[in-house]
Amino acid sequence: MGAIAISKEDEEQIRALIPELKAKSKAQVVREALRLLKEKLDQEKLRVQIQDSVRRCAQADRRENRLLFSGGSFWGSSRSSRSWRS
Repeated sequence: MGAIAISKEDEEQIRALIPELKAKSKAQVVREALRLLKEKLDQEKLRVQIQDSVRRCAQADRRENRLLFSGGSFWGSSRSSRSWRS
């Protein structure tokens, strides 16, 4: 694969990161940046999947609660209408 053309500012940022990251080359800095970017994207995907799952569970809980507590006894018609404390 060939070289990638980058701006002078990007080149300066990469050079400044070499000692901070204790990298041996500009290529190592770029590889580390790509690894971190992929990790961040993977975490974001997981976060979205977890949010979707929580949302689905909350919707299911609300539906279940409506069914359980709407229009009648939770226990059905075979139970006495008296309080359980009687």
